[in-house]
Formats: sequence, structure tokens, C-alpha cells
Amino acid sequence: MSGNVEDLLDLSCQPFVSACSFTQKFVQPGDLKRSTVLEVEVRSEAHAKTLAKKIQLYGNYSKFRLFNVDVPFTQMYLYQKDLFPLAFVQAEHANSNVKWTLQDSRDSFDYKLPDFKNVRLQIRTDKTNRIQGFGDELDSFMLILNDDERVKVDSGNECDKIHKMVDVFHELDPDIVLTENGDSFIFPYLARRAQQNGIRDQLILDREGVPLSVYETQGHSYFSYGKILYRQTAARLRGRLHIDEANAFFVNDCGLVGLFEVARTCIIPIQRASRTTIGTSMTSLQLYNALKEDVLIPWNKNLPEEFKDGNELVVADRGGFIFEPEVGIHDSIGELDFSSLYPTIMLRKNLSGETVNCQCCPNSPLKVPELTFNICERWTGIVPRSLEILLRKRMIYKRLKRTALDPPSRLGYDQRQAALKWILVCS
Repeated sequence: MSGNVEDLLDLSCQPFVSACSFTQKFVQPGDLKRSTVLEVEVRSEAHAKTLAKKIQLYGNYSKFRLFNVDVPFTQMYLYQKDLFPLAFVQAEHANSNVKWTLQDSRDSFDYKLPDFKNVRLQIRTDKTNRIQGFGDELDSFMLILNDDERVKVDSGNECDKIHKMVDVFHELDPDIVLTENGDSFIFPYLARRAQQNGIRDQLILDREGVPLSVYETQGHSYFSYGKILYRQTAARLRGRLHIDEANAFFVNDCGLVGLFEVARTCIIPIQRASRTTIGTSMTSLQLYNALKEDVLIPWNKNLPEEFKDGNELVVADRGGFIFEPEVGIHDSIGELDFSSLYPTIMLRKNLSGETVNCQCCPNSPLKVPELTFNICERWTGIVPRSLEILLRKRMIYKRLKRTALDPPSRLGYDQRQAALKWILVCS
């Protein structure tokens, strides 16, 4: 956190602040020099947010600015260790710690994925109403292995079926569990039925021996592209990946291959990537590039847009200009489709929140047309840094798709480039 050095020193002596130290960081991207900030160690994400609220209260909500509070710990670990999901690594255990040696690269376009074993879980309930509910008894379940081998159980009482499901799970030992509405219904339903029958502690479907639980936390609503959407709490199986296809944007459009590409490139855990918006994946990439440059991530972002007068507003906010066509029937009409037009402009022209109208380059020859806003010459923006790998890899995948000789390879390259295209859309 940043603030007056005397105030920070006073804060470091408070009993609710444990291990801490002073360090030098860039408070904002593009800053000319580092600032002295107080770095405080925390035990967990919940502890970080609780401590942040205490510090705000102690500083009367005005003395301190807090940073890196709400960055997910799993992602922060990957950023700090320069790792990414599904990376090929060498792990060594030394002095109760794990040392990772990366033998892979996010730039790689011909990487090899682990040979995953996939299982699709389907259940049927003995419906008492027209819509199935948590009060219905389990009628049957089916496990489909790699979209081929099928195991169906519909005999015995409900306890027998649940026990058989556990046995089959451990026998098949899948790496990835695919469901339709697994977050919202299947796994919460199974946990409740096991609890109803007094065998919840025996409903173990993961690899760490932890029984499936009834979630106490509810999902959340969010606003996206003019709609209010609801996202259920993720059902997780320790040691396995659970992908709910009804709650997974990338899987529906780009398959697991596209999902894995996004997780690797954007440095975001696979299950998180499958359930979040494309903007969250892009944000992860931006967080990584910011942290690599020692730039802090603000907790409560309150940077307002610069004031524009009426004339500037008309020019700056008009968006893409659309020419009205001449009325009539026309022949020999052509179309020009620019590949990743806006992201490419941002990359080549170094457009980012901190590079337009920067304070360090007022006389920069790089200007925004018609507005004369200067663009920074000294600092490469966080947005261009993040877009570069997406644009480069997508162009490579499109070229490989055109030259691939076999349909599976062609499909795989197409799914990867399509997944990256969705990330580029939000830029």
C-alpha cells in the first residue's frame, strides 16, 4: 500500500499488521520513478480482504491506497513463478519447498498436452414434479469415457447407486469431468441426496479423499453487454478438472483445445478460465504484464476520464464512422475485412490508458489524429504488451490451419485461433 511514509511507518506498528517491509514499486504504469510502499504478508485471500478493510478504517478511508488486494492467489503464484497452466515443468522438492524449472513457453504453438482421460457425467432423477429438484430421488447415472465407453447404473436403492458412482469414479480415475449444469444442479444435488441418506462422508469423487459438500456460498450476478447474468458457484473436485459446459463459454465455442490455449496464453487457471468472461482472461494477461514491470494493481479503481469539451467529445466518442450507402441495387460490390483491426492499431500505435496524453512526452510526434493527443514514446503500454502474444499466436494458428494436411490438426488450430480471437474482441 502507498501513502505518507510516516503514516505507513505508524501503520506497520499496529497489532493487526503482521510481517511487513518497505519496498519500491511503480504506483501507476508509466510512472517516471518508483515510490516507497509498505508490503504486508497475508495468509489467504479472505485474510487479505479483511485486513484491507481494517486498514481503510484505520486510515479514515483517505490516508492509504491499497494494491494487489483482490488478485487471485493462484494467479499471483503463477505470475511470480513465471508458470502457466499445463506447462511442461521439472519439479524438485527441497527443504519443504518445491522448485519449479520451466521447460515450456507460452509462445509455443506446437506444444504437447497431457493425455487426459475425460468422463462425461449424466444423471436422471425420479421426478415428483415436472421440473427436477433436490428432493427427487436419484433414478440413474451414466459415465461416458472419452465419448465412447458407457457405464450406466440404475439398479438398487439410492444409497447403492451413490456407492456405485464412487466406485466407478475411482476405477476410471478421470482427469476431466464434463457435465451439463454440474455447478447449478448435478453436484449440489448429489451432495444433498448423500446427506439425506446419511452417507455424505462417503461421497468422495475427487483424488484427495474430500467428500462432496453442499455449498453454503451462493452464485453471483453480473452485468455484461447490456444483460444481467447469473453465475453459479463452481463445483470443484480436488485433483480433477470439472468443466460445466452450460457454464463454460470457451468449451461451447472452441472445445477443450481452445480453453487450454486461453489458460496457457493468458495465465489463468483452467477452471476459472472456463467459467469467466473473456474480459477476465484478458485482464489476467494485463495483470501479469503489469506485475512483471513492478507496477501495482489498485484495489478500488477510481481513475476518471479526462475532461473533454463539447467539440472534443463529438470527435473522440463518435466510434467507427459508417458511410450511408446509396439507395438502389448494385453489382460488383467488394468487402474489405481487416484482421484484428482494433487490437492491431493498439499494438502498433502503443495505445493504452497510460500512454495517451502521458505527462512525460508532451512533444511526442505520435499523435491521435484530429485530437492531437500525444502518445508516449518512453513507455510501452500494458495493453500493447498484452495484445502482442495474442495477435502473433493467432496469425500463426491461422497459417497452420491453412497448411495442415489432416482434419484433426486443422480443427485443433482453428479452435485455438478462435479462442484467441474471442479474447481480442474485448480489447
